Amino acid sequence: MTHQPHDKLVKAVFSEARQAAALFRAFLPRDIRERLDFQTLQLVPGSFVDEDLTERFTDLLFTVRMGTGRSLLYVLFEHQSTPDPEMPYRFLCSQVRIWERWRGDHPHAHTLPPILPLVLYHGERPWAAPQRFSEMLEGDAASREALAAYLPEQRFLLADLSGMTDEELLSRVMDEAYLALLALLQLRNCRAENLLACMIEWGELYARLFLERSGLRAFNMLVNYLFEARGECVTDTGLRTLCARAHANPQAEETVMNLAEKLRAEGRQEGREEGMREGLVRLLRLRFGELDGATLARIRDADLPKIEQWLDRFVGAGTLAEVLG
Repeated sequence: MTHQPHDKLVKAVFSEARQAAALFRAFLPRDIRERLDFQTLQLVPGSFVDEDLTERFTDLLFTVRMGTGRSLLYVLFEHQSTPDPEMPYRFLCSQVRIWERWRGDHPHAHTLPPILPLVLYHGERPWAAPQRFSEMLEGDAASREALAAYLPEQRFLLADLSGMTDEELLSRVMDEAYLALLALLQLRNCRAENLLACMIEWGELYARLFLERSGLRAFNMLVNYLFEARGECVTDTGLRTLCARAHANPQAEETVMNLAEKLRAEGRQEGREEGMREGLVRLLRLRFGELDGATLARIRDADLPKIEQWLDRFVGAGTLAEVLG
């Protein structure tokens, strides 16, 4: 199974303007969201996270009309189970990259669009790390206050799913964007003992999702996430119960069950590949000592035939180069 099912779900759902608008309506302050024209919301392609941090963060950038100008809405999704204490600094770096690209695309502009940053977090415990850049600066409070006018300051908005109940999330302004709401509910409950049981409890929401034109595709996306995040808690009986609660037609149930079998088969294959990959690493370490990052990355990215080839070579090889060619 994929190592980042949460990342995959966030990208798939919130890259769509309507679902992203629902996310912003749910978590932006009222005085800000009332000034935004969500009909003009558009995804800006690209990522502004450091390449070495993509295993921890996913980002989405949107442009939107605000008053008489344009603003940028920047979402940073934290994959990990614990909050990053350097998040204000991460945002400051990302904002500079965004403005640099903006200046390149608008060489004659003498102003910059405001950027509103939002962290989407679903860790094991509520967020307890800094939300302001000034909280990361050294020195006593009085010194920081004296220097405040001469230092950058930045604060981000926080969508802390871990600090909310399902009821609080359901009460948010989501504009009947059922895919966005269900995705957030699944992210919030991804570590629940039985995520499938939680999904069955939201059956009426899935039923409303099915009434939408792309309801089946969206439902399959959410079931796919269920398997990738918590495959061990999924049973055929539970899936059929979910389909029944979602008022799915027989064709939809058949599609979901076929998807379930496909995902199980992929999981078995991926599990075999991962086991062989880990076995190769152990053997190489035993014979040749600790492996450097480049070698580990090469093994991690190799497909199954290549792993099998390297295992065959290992038997008679005298050097690491002879194994990996």
